[in-house]
Amino acid sequence: MIKFKGIVFDLDGTLIHTDVNFREMKSEMIKTLEKTGLPKNLVTTEMTSVIILEVAEKNWITQTKSESEKQALRDEMTRIMDAAEMKAIESLRIIPNIPEALKKLKNNGYKLAILTRSNHAYAVEAIKKMELEKEIDAVLGRGDTTQPKPYAEAMIEAAKALDLQIEDVFLVGDHHIDSTCAKNAGCFFVGVGTGPRLEKSFEINKPEVILPSVADLPVYLEKKLL
Repeated sequence: MIKFKGIVFDLDGTLIHTDVNFREMKSEMIKTLEKTGLPKNLVTTEMTSVIILEVAEKNWITQTKSESEKQALRDEMTRIMDAAEMKAIESLRIIPNIPEALKKLKNNGYKLAILTRSNHAYAVEAIKKMELEKEIDAVLGRGDTTQPKPYAEAMIEAAKALDLQIEDVFLVGDHHIDSTCAKNAGCFFVGVGTGPRLEKSFEINKPEVILPSVADLPVYLEKKLL
């Protein structure tokens, strides 16, 4: 395997744990969308926020909403998601030994980035709590890429943020959204079992490599990739 130059990390479930109430957040999003014309039961809290927004966007076309109306709803969806995430900052818990692992990776010459579907400010606060401001070279949150994970653009733009090519980087995450993003972008992927559903998170696009934690990544790289 080639020697990579950069590593892109998911955030929640991969580097940290927080108590974002996603069901409550999505419920508020759905109520707002239904009040403004989205048919009842077209979306549910079982869907990801990305899918909910995609369904809404398609429905707005049939509703012939104006661009200003669409943008106002997009802004409201962002406000709801941002509020839920920032509320959870106080509950942030660092996964054991993650800061030490990232510092070691940085010392070994890797450029490091965070690619999350959460908002940028939330990710920055997480980095501060982990005391990793010097180790993280780029942070890409919701709206910082033209498309979110699992779309290829998210990973491609994360590589560019590190001033690297897609073949120079790989993605690390705890969910099939991450592994699908890596697959779509044509890059290597390492799964970790620290997400809420552990290895069951990879119901589709199960990766060949699943480590117990990012804390195990430095040793894995030293053995397999150098």
